Amino acid sequence: MYQSQYWKEMQELRAHAYYLELYQIRCERIERGISILLAVASSASIGAWAIWKSVAMVWGGIIATSQVLSVAYQFLPFKARIKPLGVAAIELFMLADDAEHGWYEVSQGELTEKEVHGKRMELRRKKTSIMKAAFPGGTIPVDDELLSNAEEKNACYFKNYYAEN
Repeated sequence: MYQSQYWKEMQELRAHAYYLELYQIRCERIERGISILLAVASSASIGAWAIWKSVAMVWGGIIATSQVLSVAYQFLPFKARIKPLGVAAIELFMLADDAEHGWYEVSQGELTEKEVHGKRMELRRKKTSIMKAAFPGGTIPVDDELLSNAEEKNACYFKNYYAEN
């Protein structure tokens, strides 16, 4: 029983690391897209304003809107999550590697049930500590599509390295 719990904990740990990695990639994409959009809107509007003075108010509105968005953009939650996501993902992958290192003793029956349970609980404590350090204000949203992709990556990983389980 405790072996299977350790096995599930080890799998969930790597799946969570994949999720954070994928979430970080998505946040970076959004951040890059908004930055490009704001740069193009500001630059194109200024150029268009100079050329088509008859609709100067429209272009002025676009410029003003892009300026407001560029200020508000600094406060959007995904931007603040990018760095902590990267740090937490790396730390969770390292912890997942430690868990796999411990799996040998667990799988070979070299540890008592109490020791296996202790190792599993230590993994959970470390994971919680990593997440609290990265996101002291709470948690990150769950995106079903990213979660599904993370689970697929995880299944592939374990199929490649633990085909017999």
